[in-house]
Amino acid sequence: MKVLLIYPNIGRHGDIPIALTVLASVLKAGGHLVDIFDFSHYIPEVTFQSIQEDYGMFKRPAAPPVAAPIYRSIDNLEKDLADFIKKSNVDIVGITANSGTYRLGLKCGKFIKKHYREIFMLFGGIHSTLCPDEVIAEDCIDAICIGEGEDAFLELCDTIEVKKDIYSIKNLWIRDKNNPEIIHKNPLRPLKDLNTLPLQDFSGFNEYEFYRALDGKMYKMLNTEISRGCPFECSYCSNKVLRDGFKGLGNYQRRKNPEIAVKHLKELKEKYQFEIIRFWDEDFTVFPVAYIKELAALYKKEVNLPFIVYAGTRTITEEKIEYLKKMGCVTIAMAIESGNYWIRKYILNRNISDEDIIEKYELVKKSGIRVSAYNMIGLPFETRKMVFDTIYLNRKVNAATSSVSAYIPYPKTRLAEITKEFGLLKESQSYESLYTSLKSPHLDEDEINGLIKTFSLYVKLPENFFPILERCEKDELFAKETFPALLKFLQDENK
Repeated sequence: MKVLLIYPNIGRHGDIPIALTVLASVLKAGGHLVDIFDFSHYIPEVTFQSIQEDYGMFKRPAAPPVAAPIYRSIDNLEKDLADFIKKSNVDIVGITANSGTYRLGLKCGKFIKKHYREIFMLFGGIHSTLCPDEVIAEDCIDAICIGEGEDAFLELCDTIEVKKDIYSIKNLWIRDKNNPEIIHKNPLRPLKDLNTLPLQDFSGFNEYEFYRALDGKMYKMLNTEISRGCPFECSYCSNKVLRDGFKGLGNYQRRKNPEIAVKHLKELKEKYQFEIIRFWDEDFTVFPVAYIKELAALYKKEVNLPFIVYAGTRTITEEKIEYLKKMGCVTIAMAIESGNYWIRKYILNRNISDEDIIEKYELVKKSGIRVSAYNMIGLPFETRKMVFDTIYLNRKVNAATSSVSAYIPYPKTRLAEITKEFGLLKESQSYESLYTSLKSPHLDEDEINGLIKTFSLYVKLPENFFPILERCEKDELFAKETFPALLKFLQDENK
């Protein structure tokens, strides 16, 4: 079968999705032909990343050492898709989408079905898993995949190829070809043993998309993971919903054996000549000490590339940090989310004290590993004073970078349900923006967006700059004129 996998990227370059690279490898190993349609060359010059750089959250890097793909206007999308499919003679289209990319993915599905009704259209990704009834209701979609898709997609391709009945494939909801009103809702299969997954396949992506900035420099960066799942129940995150949905199907939180993980990393390094690795695991330091110790020794011997991880203050220990430092970790990204304890405990379900957060940041910095902080504002019931609690806690931990985004009420999460109950959601949810989609009772939309714009400068500049920043929040023209001088001041101070 000839398969087209579509990645409706809307946010930034350098974010090649892990799931798509694994899925392409699985399908190819099963004897199917796979093409990738990557939206990254439709991303305009102004992106989330460039806006964050303008706001001082991250350093603006030099351009990658490879040429960028020729930019295509989104107005050309329908024709480009139709031409690509005609040229490639596609049988099945798979579109992966999270809640932020779902609308664009759906637009693709409608364009394709308009020109090629016979093509089988499968939607996957977390939005299909969380909102299956919403997604399968679209008449351009023939089936959706709920949960992990490697085995389900391969079985679908194999079954269509031999012209057998597809309606009982686990993990798939499938529209009946003879009666579109009938949806065959199949049960879930056991969760995947990660040790059986093949090597990621990046061959369908432009090399430009391998490059991503870190601390103002561009690196050829491998996006990968050695685990799936998270043990925590933060109210704004989908992990609790997913874990409940997969109950009884195996361990939701899984990891590869260190030998297999390192073998794959070594092969990817040699094949693609990556310079740095970015582990997308939910919380790298949730792994037991013994596992990190074994992984670190093998990694240092066989791979020996610098790497970045995401970790939580609840799971960091001095011993784990020591092993990560020896292993080659150069950056740990840790979430503060909110600097207000009441918001953390009662709204976010993150019962962590300020003192513990400060202690864990100091522990990482003491090791010599660079640490960055992630934050959210525009949370339900949050006041301006609470936002400044977040700013002041970031000032105390003094991370290398302190970035921020507006809270996004992702579907089916506990916090999204609370925002609905209190009437705080806007009528239309985009899930796509750096900016707020909430009707806050204490902060209006302009104030939240103004605080996002100035957040990193509030964290990094001396307090005597605060009156200037408060004016920047409200006066867009003044902000545009003033921000370059403020950013230069910061750069000069950090020399």
